[in-house]
Amino acid sequence: MIPFPATAPSRTAALPVAAWALGPYIYDADGNDYLDGSSGVLNVNVGHSHPKVLQAIETQLGQLTFVHRTQFHNEPALRLTGRLLSIAPAKTAAVEYSNSGSEANECALRLAFAYQHRRGKPQRTVILSEEPSYHGMTAAALSITGSPNKRDPSVEPLLGPSANRVLVRPKPGRRRATHEEWAQALLAAGTSKVAAIVIEPLGGASSGASPIDIDTMQWLRRETRDNGIVLIADEVMSGFGRTGKWWACDHSGIAPDILTSGKGVTGGYTSLAVTLISETITAAIAEPLGPIALGHTMSANPLACAAANAVLSVIEDEGLLSNAAVTGGLLAEALTALCGRYPALLSDQSGIGLMRALHLQPDQPADTNKRIIAAAKANGLVLCTAGIGKTTNSVLVAPPLNSTPEVIAELADRLDKTLTTISGIGAENA
Repeated sequence: MIPFPATAPSRTAALPVAAWALGPYIYDADGNDYLDGSSGVLNVNVGHSHPKVLQAIETQLGQLTFVHRTQFHNEPALRLTGRLLSIAPAKTAAVEYSNSGSEANECALRLAFAYQHRRGKPQRTVILSEEPSYHGMTAAALSITGSPNKRDPSVEPLLGPSANRVLVRPKPGRRRATHEEWAQALLAAGTSKVAAIVIEPLGGASSGASPIDIDTMQWLRRETRDNGIVLIADEVMSGFGRTGKWWACDHSGIAPDILTSGKGVTGGYTSLAVTLISETITAAIAEPLGPIALGHTMSANPLACAAANAVLSVIEDEGLLSNAAVTGGLLAEALTALCGRYPALLSDQSGIGLMRALHLQPDQPADTNKRIIAAAKANGLVLCTAGIGKTTNSVLVAPPLNSTPEVIAELADRLDKTLTTISGIGAENA
């Protein structure tokens, strides 16, 4: 940690101006330091200003920053594709590139519908997803997002027929649906009408790092395979080592038909997202995917791909999958201890690896997680809010994958100070 003078101005400004960052720390224009306890928004997977990533970007800047994919191949993209296929779930056959997780999910939905059309099933137009869930802010991704706070009546005309979107809800008091709720929804929708099921193996902003249980994951894989339904796993947040494995799906031993990811692929250094497509889908479509998938001007640009290659090298060379598993265990212990210290405020912690959340007691006011975020900022700690209601109201805690035990301890200390402040506010308001 780089110290600053004790006379540095207070961190209580509504929105400080970030000036520079290094490792797990961000520094504002007044010289205050902030521990990045949420890795930005779970995208700064290898920390800020990593020298290997900066060097790769600088080198690529001096060679080639843009060619369009319809006019040229570029070496960074070709190399990245090969590397992605080597770490992708079993039987992944192709990679489509885009710029954001929302676009990656749009691409996945297009491919699911194309798959059903190619196999003579155009009547399959229904998508099942979950509430809570978050899949993006573009039209199709938003249409299957199970977060009422992300939707405004004004956008409904963009989202298509509501009959084609079925949200599967867990039983009251539970954060994620089990296979019983999925089975009921599938039966009600009509199995022969369902094109795809979209899941977040480990929920993010909507459910507060709450995983689908392994039995349900495996049931969904069997049910979709047996009934010709495309299984799409949204790992925009949970992918690229965040959980201690390359993919959250790996923890349940299943391989989806399509997997989407972004955020961590470039570590927040540039914009890039990927849609990983199984041979089941590519074989059925049996033609180049370009006209079907979403094509964007900046897709697979050499600069972003060079950054992604560097980030993957850092993850591999520095052993960050195992580090995320080990330090994730330390973080889980620290968060569990905080739940014990503040039982009136916190119910429990959830998550896998370095993607975790502190869940609030159901009787806490709806804005308590926002007050925690503000108080944490004043204590030099950056976190993210999560949840869409009393059951999932929470705070995401997800430091970079190269966090040390010392960083985890400092995070816990700053969070402890924050919760002390919030508990005092809560007692005064009681």
